[in-house]
This record gives sequence, C-alpha cells and structure tokens, in this order.
Amino acid sequence: MADTTNAQKYKGYDLDRNSSHRRRRNQPWFWKVLGISLLLTIIILAGVIFGVLHKTHKNAKHMEEINAANNIEALLKDHKNVTITTSYSHLAEGSDYTTTRQVRKDKKGNYFSYFKKEGTDADYKEVIANKELYRYNDKYVQYYGLIGDDYEQECVKSIEDSVFQGDTKDQLQNEKERDNTITLQLTTKVQASDEYATTYGFSVGDTIEKTITMDKKTQIITSVEEKCGDEVFYGYNVEFDGQKKVPVFYQKLEKEKRVCTVYSDYNGENNQEYTYNIPVDVYFTVLDHEGYKVYEDENGNKEFTEYQMQIQNPETDLSLYVKTASSK
Repeated sequence: MADTTNAQKYKGYDLDRNSSHRRRRNQPWFWKVLGISLLLTIIILAGVIFGVLHKTHKNAKHMEEINAANNIEALLKDHKNVTITTSYSHLAEGSDYTTTRQVRKDKKGNYFSYFKKEGTDADYKEVIANKELYRYNDKYVQYYGLIGDDYEQECVKSIEDSVFQGDTKDQLQNEKERDNTITLQLTTKVQASDEYATTYGFSVGDTIEKTITMDKKTQIITSVEEKCGDEVFYGYNVEFDGQKKVPVFYQKLEKEKRVCTVYSDYNGENNQEYTYNIPVDVYFTVLDHEGYKVYEDENGNKEFTEYQMQIQNPETDLSLYVKTASSK
C-alpha cells in the first residue's frame, strides 16, 4: 500500500486555474487577438475624437473668417449705402419688434446713419450725422450732442453691432454653393446662460437651426434665419444701394430756425428783450444772475434733460445770460 501521508490533496480550483493557464500559454494567438482588438478600439476612439475636434475646429475657423469679412466698412466698400433690417419674435418679455438701419459714409469718413425701431413702447427714430446724435419718438426731438470719444465708442459701435456675427460654437450641418451664393445650415443646442434661454425663453437642450446666405466672393452675409422647430424667431436681411433715407423730423431740423428770446425784469419795472438764433447743432442753458429775474419766451423754449446739460461742450454750446444795461 502506497504511503499517502505527504501526498497533496486534489484541489480542483488550483488544478483548473493551472490547466487554463497552460492552455492559454500553449495558445499564443489568444493574446495576439486580444492585443489587436484593444489596439483597434483605441485607434477607432482616437479617430472619432480627432474627427469631432477637427470638424469643430474647422467650423469655428470657417465662422471666424466669415465674421472677419462682415463689418460696416466691408459692406460699404463697393456700395453707396447699406440697409440692415432685423426682426425679433418669441421674446420671453415684450412684444415682437423690427429694427432698420441705413448707413452711408461722407467724404470726410464720417457715418450718416438712420435707425428706427418699431413694435415696442420704446419706438423711436434716430439719426447719427456730423458726429452728433438726434433721436425722435413722435413727441419731441432729443439732441444728445457727442463729445470726446462718444462718437467712436457709442455711435460707431452701435453701427458695427448691427452687422451680423455668427457663433463659432455652431455646428455646420450642410453647405450648398450656387452661382454667386453659399448657404450654410448650422445647429446649436440651447444652454442655460445663452440668449436663447434668457432672451427668447427656449428650454435648455432645444435645437436652434440657422440658415445663413452669403456672397461667394466676398463672404458678405445677406440673410440669416433662426428657428426652433417650425417657429422662425430671428431674421436678418441686407439690402445694398437702396434709396437714401432721411427721416422727416431730421429734414425739418435742418430747415428749422430756432429762436430763443430772453427777457430781463429789473425789479419788475424795466423789461429788456434779447433774441438769439440758435444753430441746429447747439443746445443752450439760461444762467440766472443775482439781482435779475430771467425767463424764456414760451414759443422759443427748448427743454433738455439734465444728462444733456452735463455733457455740454463749452467750446460749441451756447450759454445765454442777462447783461445789465451798462454792460458791454
């Protein structure tokens, strides 16, 4: 009878593991297939990521080139004037409205711009001319008068901002070329902080579809349409060399003779009258002087806001005051 004292007992798990290990060791193709599979998976994932990043980068670069080609100088380069019409609807607050801006440039390089906003309580017509700003709301004309950097920082900026600029985050879905135009189809997803959610009231995750039409040669955008589902909520259209627009209120201002009559009342006994012709591009204040009661003729009175008084230019604005009879 054999001595089994030091014999190892059968351990199925160990035996099975060792057997499996031996089988795999004897089958090198297993490791090759596994390695090749992992390598192919990594290559495919890297290719997908690279493709997505490359497409995103290409889209962003393409839109940057288009945006660079769209500014007011480029629009006016080969045209006498340009009219930009923009419409807004589906707004979270307020009613639908439309803005129209016509821009042209004089020989001195200064802009003439006629802008009007229609459809809201803040409807108004605005003229930027000779580096000065006038605004009319069907009740009265406000002359703001521009000094210092106001023309560049406020007026020129507002003109530039009226030119459409695309979002580099938009995804290009399709691009079609015709004889002289290119049409881009783009999409973007609504984010919590963007204007589609805050201004228009769309929900996070909604898909915004954009159609942009532009000139093939210059890349000037001539029309844009944005919609969510079947609802169009934004439109942009550019017209070149249209009939020059100058609003009636500004035409009247140019022809109007502004007269201010100031009376001085010396202790209520002696009245003296001073009459001044006021240029259209100048507003004025009347300064009170001790010992005199100064007032303006109702028919010649022009009222201006406190803000307008604060931005006076002493070199061009006119101050009216009363002199004594003996003053020269």
